[in-house]
Amino acid sequence: MKTARRMLAVLGAAAAVLLAVTAAAAADDSDKKVVFSVGITSTNFDTLNPIMGYSAVDFDVWNTQYGTLTNKAAKDFAPIPGLAQSWQVSNGGKTYTYTLRDGLTWSDGTPLTSKDIVFTINRSREEEWQNYSAFTQNLTARAIDDKTVAVTSSIPDPKLPGLGDVYILPEHIWGKLDAKEIVKYPGLDGVGSGPFTTLEFKRGQFVRMKANPSYWAGKRPVDEIVFRIFNNADAMVAALKKGEIDAAHNVPSEAFDGLGTTAGMVAVQGNQGGFDEIAINGGAGLQKPHPALLDRRVRVAMAHAIDRKVLLDRVWLGIGSVAQAVSPSADPAWTPTIPPDEQFDFNLVKANKILDDAGYKDTNGDGIREMPGGGEPLDFSYYVRSESEVAPPVAEFVGGWMKKIGIKITQKPTTADQLTTIIGKGTYDMFHWSWTPYVDPDPQISYFRCNQIATAADPGSYNNDANWCDPVYDALYKQQNVELDRSKRLAIVHRMLTRLHDAASYNVIALTPDLQAYRTDRFTGWLRQPALVGPVIFSNTSPTYASLAPIASSGDGGGGIGTAGIVGIVVAGLAAIGIVGWLLSRRRSADERE
Repeated sequence: MKTARRMLAVLGAAAAVLLAVTAAAAADDSDKKVVFSVGITSTNFDTLNPIMGYSAVDFDVWNTQYGTLTNKAAKDFAPIPGLAQSWQVSNGGKTYTYTLRDGLTWSDGTPLTSKDIVFTINRSREEEWQNYSAFTQNLTARAIDDKTVAVTSSIPDPKLPGLGDVYILPEHIWGKLDAKEIVKYPGLDGVGSGPFTTLEFKRGQFVRMKANPSYWAGKRPVDEIVFRIFNNADAMVAALKKGEIDAAHNVPSEAFDGLGTTAGMVAVQGNQGGFDEIAINGGAGLQKPHPALLDRRVRVAMAHAIDRKVLLDRVWLGIGSVAQAVSPSADPAWTPTIPPDEQFDFNLVKANKILDDAGYKDTNGDGIREMPGGGEPLDFSYYVRSESEVAPPVAEFVGGWMKKIGIKITQKPTTADQLTTIIGKGTYDMFHWSWTPYVDPDPQISYFRCNQIATAADPGSYNNDANWCDPVYDALYKQQNVELDRSKRLAIVHRMLTRLHDAASYNVIALTPDLQAYRTDRFTGWLRQPALVGPVIFSNTSPTYASLAPIASSGDGGGGIGTAGIVGIVVAGLAAIGIVGWLLSRRRSADERE
């Protein structure tokens, strides 16, 4: 009876909320807001703080809210004016002096000046902000006047003059926070310089953004953007077909072709260098994996026991391409070609022989090999992201192949945010995940340096999810970081990623495009980035949102959800999820790193 009363109380409260907000929504209907709604699934927003977030969907919010000194052309990523209208080079190519646009202001009316650029670049360098360090670690910014800022690099920097990955933050908001506070700040203040700024964030449900009237290029024709999270991919596809949303990201492979042939719908394979990998703990982290995984021969045998072609055909339904090496950029030129005789081709006979020769035998006949000399069985933990559409089937295939070479895989379901913590602690043997790289290869290749592994002194700072450390790789990284000759830099990066491949700690499966679909009856202005082959949303700088304009006959955009629609989501959450939260406990929603 106690449980029943509690349920009735919650339902009563939900009904009251619904009635109150429905009345408010009715009063607001005359507004006729133009709302653009995006559906996403198999993921969640990690944080709206651009310093620390890691999920690919987070970047679309940051791209839309925060301006950068330079931007990137949708066609080829070439540096183009952003907050800065122009720049000049001096000091032998080490200093760039940027002139800001006239009349820049933050969305709260505060002037945006060179002091905000100095604050962002210098603080991020000094405190080694996670998402900024690869771009600002060698930079020093100095304000010449309110509209002019000089940025000097201590080394020749091949990334300059482009600073399109350095989100400029408002000093009058973020400058009040100390080094510990700033990395934990939720970023919900809604103050930005981009075309849209955050209005509301309901974890596990939606992010809502509103047009910034102070945007330097003028207020956009779209009033609001809503990123709506679906727990089920089929439900997202159905919502797109019904017109409840205007675009969908992470469309399941089995639905992709059908959407491409549906009238009024465009399906997009967005190629921007994204790849999937199976990581094997390299052993350089806070804790060690199963001792057999410290033996490269075991890792190589496992790499030969993964049939990439089958995974591509069966899990991704042939959409994408088989790969061997890490793709560090949207530009495929930066990805090395692994010679055929050095590739980890699918060969179970070869894999078994490698393990036999290395002394890993099945001495008790249970089908599982043991450590040389008889000891701990080769039973490896394999973390599987439960919110992912592809991680569970990949794990099933991999487990079956490993069994054929005498290795047992014990699957451990987890969420992405939990897995991130597990990786940092080093308490894993294997996992499957994916990355979407930047344009310049430096950030992606920087992640695999030794100093990107969590330490006892700094357990919360890590990017190297392979827990793999190679001093030669680190030395090569320093070389490419100052090499201005593109052909020479390409060769160095290729050497680095070939070494990573050969270590067999980071087994790339496939290059996997972003599968998206959008309706053509509501909005114009869709931009692919890079041009012709990239996605239309969740791209490197997300230019579509500022370019969208409603089609005259579409009214308020149709697929968008305004106040009443969002309340519907919230109330549905109370009815389907919130009651369980009252009776049991709150659980944080799953996030996905890319």
